[in-house]
Amino acid sequence: MKALITTYDILLIATAIMIMAAGLAKRWSLWRALKQEDKASGDWPGLTNYFLKHKEILRRPWVGISHLILFWGVMLPMAVVILAQFGFAIPEAPAHILSLLQDVAGFALLTGTLFLFIRRILSGDRDGPLKTLFPMAILLIIIVSGFLAEATRLSILRPDDGAFVWFSPLGWVLSFGVPASPLFMQMMIRVHFLSVLIFIAAIPFTFMRHLAVAPLNVYYKKHRAGPALRDIAPEKGQIGARTVEDFSWKQLLDVEACVSCGRCEEHCPAFISGKPLSPRKVIRSILKQAERVSCDRRKQQQVSVPPLLEKDITKDEIWACTTCMACVTQCPVFIEPLDKIIDMRRYQVMGQGCPPVEAHHILRDLELYGDVQGKGIAHRADWALNRNVSRMSESDANADILFWVGCSGAFHPRNQETSRAMTKILKAAGVSFAVLAQEELCCGDPARRLGEETLFSSLAKKNIACFSKYQVRKIVTLCPHCLNTLKNEYPQLGCDIPVVHATEFVMELIREKQITLKYPVAERMAVHDACYLGRYNQVYQPPREICQSVPGTQLMELERNCENSFCCGGGGGRMWLHENIGRNINLLRAEEIAKSEIGLIGTACPFCLVMLDDGLKSLETENPPKVADIIDIVADSLGYAV
Repeated sequence: MKALITTYDILLIATAIMIMAAGLAKRWSLWRALKQEDKASGDWPGLTNYFLKHKEILRRPWVGISHLILFWGVMLPMAVVILAQFGFAIPEAPAHILSLLQDVAGFALLTGTLFLFIRRILSGDRDGPLKTLFPMAILLIIIVSGFLAEATRLSILRPDDGAFVWFSPLGWVLSFGVPASPLFMQMMIRVHFLSVLIFIAAIPFTFMRHLAVAPLNVYYKKHRAGPALRDIAPEKGQIGARTVEDFSWKQLLDVEACVSCGRCEEHCPAFISGKPLSPRKVIRSILKQAERVSCDRRKQQQVSVPPLLEKDITKDEIWACTTCMACVTQCPVFIEPLDKIIDMRRYQVMGQGCPPVEAHHILRDLELYGDVQGKGIAHRADWALNRNVSRMSESDANADILFWVGCSGAFHPRNQETSRAMTKILKAAGVSFAVLAQEELCCGDPARRLGEETLFSSLAKKNIACFSKYQVRKIVTLCPHCLNTLKNEYPQLGCDIPVVHATEFVMELIREKQITLKYPVAERMAVHDACYLGRYNQVYQPPREICQSVPGTQLMELERNCENSFCCGGGGGRMWLHENIGRNINLLRAEEIAKSEIGLIGTACPFCLVMLDDGLKSLETENPPKVADIIDIVADSLGYAV
């Protein structure tokens, strides 16, 4: 049946759409007027895939299913209403089937909306879920009034025998409780119609603007969110984020898209351990400042100095971040609090010269000696003494692989053992490899995560020049932090050499039977997924496959694993900073490991190795699990010295 829409109704519809368009344009100007550009490009296939699968939203099954019901429960009736305006004549049988589908979709929509509505009331979170109550209440009115209008129509048309109307079952049930009144039916139709218009007009001014902004953020999402930080040019005066005007348009689109669901908080190790950082609060604070600046612009007030970000976001918040990327991975609409926090760190360090006190000597050592330990290049190859390890500088060196040792592998006593274990494996497999020795400098990860972009760039360019000098063809590294920097961030500086983690490389050696693991190491073991190896670079299976290749070993899983793994607390420069607020993150992870009744924990990161080992020892429990690098496990299982 063609909908009866009057000229007055068309005027109301146009008004609602114009209010919505004006509101969205106003929000658009909030972030599109910024000077900072961004290289984000659109992704139609990604957006389509997102809508069809709802994979990210379904990580919370009940909430995800309710959201999925809301989405399709709105889309199906909307499509039918739009098609009805063109006067299509549908045969009776298909029309009845379509009516049944609408009834089922409407009931599912009502159920899902009620579930989310009640859940958000009970949450008590005024900065998040409670802000959604008004638009959800309007949505409930739309659904209920629609069913009541249909029920009244069926009550008027119901035959004397009250036969079951199979193509509108809910309407048929409700028809016994409503009057057979054409006036009441018209009232429900008008309530339904006006509620829809109010909902449409209110979209830009309520939480429901995420219906427009979130898909836009998904469309412009990074192809691989997180691994590479936003590149800036300090020589051009870009020294991080002092005010919201120092963010790029894509960063503020992120801020607009936030739905305050709280998933970032649920997985943030800093928040969980009692530190002041809340990724959601950081995003909301940035949005409030952006709205303030935008409001001043519209009032044509000259804003000489926009409010400083640090007025709403404290230093304790931005320095508590471990850059584990859990907030980015868990966000259903691909928001990245991480890059905003790093930009604020950059301003603290390069703009104000105020890094945390403990970071001063780290940055100084990186600048003077090229390593975070302050040992100097003269001792860079001490770990390899009497090991007959080839160097790239040797005249006869023509290595297929550059073994990138990293600062931890070169200087930390525990990690030096892993470096020696790796050379043992490479030699056993007959791999042609060499090291840079004294020519290797820190990859720059600590400097960049601590906000010192100029120092990172200086170290990176020197290393890249060295790669070019020796025509390096492939790099293998033990450290996920080095892996991420060399693989994902050096390309910003023109270096595009293949880089793989040691576990990926060693697993390939095992597959090709270049090495054979012979001896058992532990009966029950589990893998701790390092953030920079897993969430940043999606390397989850090689460490597990290696452990499964060790004879007599049963591989178990920790409660939080793979992309849900819990950070060791050492990333983002936190390895060298004190934890003065809340509980130590490595202790939380150590307690979880200790409860697992697993004898051995395999790691694939030098930071995780040290942090977890310290955490487990500090628990003072009987027979705590041992911690070992997976490369050490492989070397022990080989069973002979090289």
